[in-house]
Amino acid sequence: MKKTILLLIIATGLATVSGQMYNYMGNHIILNMEGYFSPAWLNPNPVSSGWDIPKPAQRFLGLNYFLSPSVEFIAWKKGTVGVGYNYFNSPFVGTDVRLRKGTVYSDGYVDWERAELNGNVTAHGFNAYYKHYFGKGFAPLGHYLKFTFDGFFYHYKMETEGLYLGILTTTEEPYEEIIENRGSIFGLKIEYGYDFIVWNRLKLTLGTSLGSTLGGYKVLDAKIHKEFSIYNGDDPKRPIHYDNHARSRILGAYWFGVKLGVGVIPF
Repeated sequence: MKKTILLLIIATGLATVSGQMYNYMGNHIILNMEGYFSPAWLNPNPVSSGWDIPKPAQRFLGLNYFLSPSVEFIAWKKGTVGVGYNYFNSPFVGTDVRLRKGTVYSDGYVDWERAELNGNVTAHGFNAYYKHYFGKGFAPLGHYLKFTFDGFFYHYKMETEGLYLGILTTTEEPYEEIIENRGSIFGLKIEYGYDFIVWNRLKLTLGTSLGSTLGGYKVLDAKIHKEFSIYNGDDPKRPIHYDNHARSRILGAYWFGVKLGVGVIPF
């Protein structure tokens, strides 16, 4: 009997030690609220675009941002896994080969040109990630590398107010689908950062990330060809639509980010 009790005590002790390697202070779950920020010097941005200041100042003072609340699970001593929600919102400017804006001159001549319109894109989505702590760090404290898969389901709409001189569609597609539509785009990013623990319950995070969406390069490619060749953006083999500008806007905000985060370790 004594040997049996001793074996049970040893087994319980080993199980406890093993269990402690897979949690922090007996807790396994972290609730996070994180934001990724980047400068928007070359594009309209969602922070300062509505301010009553010159456009150059809007661009240099404004920021792109993604908001990403998540639930994180301590998987083992050196790693955590998590799933979360993504939100993004931003204005953008774009043209579409399917839509022309007409200017009427005094002699009745109408000059049709691509309609450069202001628009806005809003995206909701998800993220799934793995965080690996290295060096002397252990989950969820210390230096880490984070590998994330992101999904965005976006909706864009172009502003057509002021096109009183007329518009012309060069396609049979419904006009409504040209100026307003939905789509999806996905991305991969890697992040380096540091987690601080305060009062054994509060987690503060500072990090920086690099990544790419799996698409959204069509406008960038067109700009390069326009600068270094006679390409004018109307090539039927590579037509540019408002949707391409919306996807490019997400890419432009996504590829680099500085992350600020706060988390709670409830249980």
